[in-house]
Amino acid sequence: MKKSKACFAGISLLMAMVFLFPYQLHAANTSCKTKYPIVLAHGIAMNDIPNAIEYFHGIKKRLESKGATVFIAQVDKIAATGTKAYQFANYLNTQVFPRGYAKVNIIGHSHGGIYPKYAIKFSSYTSPSYGTKTWNLPASKVASLTQIDSPNQGSPVADFALGLNGITGGLVGIGVDALYTNIFGTLFGSDESDVYVDAIANGYDLSLDGAAALYASMGGNNGIPGVYCQSYMHKMKSFLCVPIPQIGVVQILSLTMPIQCGADVIGYRSDKGPHMPSDGVVSEKSAKWANYRGMESGGLFQIAGIDHCNATGLPYGFTGFFRAPDKYESIVRDLKAKGY
Repeated sequence: MKKSKACFAGISLLMAMVFLFPYQLHAANTSCKTKYPIVLAHGIAMNDIPNAIEYFHGIKKRLESKGATVFIAQVDKIAATGTKAYQFANYLNTQVFPRGYAKVNIIGHSHGGIYPKYAIKFSSYTSPSYGTKTWNLPASKVASLTQIDSPNQGSPVADFALGLNGITGGLVGIGVDALYTNIFGTLFGSDESDVYVDAIANGYDLSLDGAAALYASMGGNNGIPGVYCQSYMHKMKSFLCVPIPQIGVVQILSLTMPIQCGADVIGYRSDKGPHMPSDGVVSEKSAKWANYRGMESGGLFQIAGIDHCNATGLPYGFTGFFRAPDKYESIVRDLKAKGY
């Protein structure tokens, strides 16, 4: 009887080990458990919209499954860089730092790599429409700032939209402001209506001249003292300025590629060029900042390359053979290895 009980106990223990050990291995995965939490910063025109659009598609879930603590900052979609900087600093000071974190690792896509830098570099911004906003985000509270496809030196796409290229009449104005305050609010609720909407100011900040002025005021290619600064870039593939389809589906930003490619071919604003290679919106030259980690096109089977939205998995994770969560996981693993 004792032998039977002992045998039964042994078998039970063995079964428990067989079924629980893999789970324990999975639960104990801390490959992305950085010293400081990750804060993701979205770019222009779109943010996370509950039950509708996930800007960083699958990225937060992936990072958290590997031990990371992740926050996604929400600021206005269409607003001046300084206004977004104010909102970003306010988000950190009200939603993140009160939880006891001494520092943060910021990873920003597109404009999301610019306004956090502005927030760290400066402490106030005066808007003709909304007055002066002040904040406090010292560099001592930021461990690292990673830019993904950020237009540090602007994009001819913004010039095209504003009519600054002497060719188009400009597409950005009051109508766009109304779009982002009324239509988004109607479709997704009042929380999706921008508070400080200003399409023209936002567009100018991303234009070749506007971005160049900001770039110079924030120290050019120099990083931020005391903060580990790096940048990444993606490449959209084209043939004779025509975007290449991705397995029969034209990429979401295909219409902007001819603007970048054409600007490069005709030497438009050559003092601000070259405008290729690019991700359809931002050129490699513009995206390079501080510790530049290189450009990725996705390889041979990623037929169309990786466009500006593919870099975060927009619109709904349909990005060919490229997977944004994989890219962000590798970035966060690297930050952990560096002690951040």
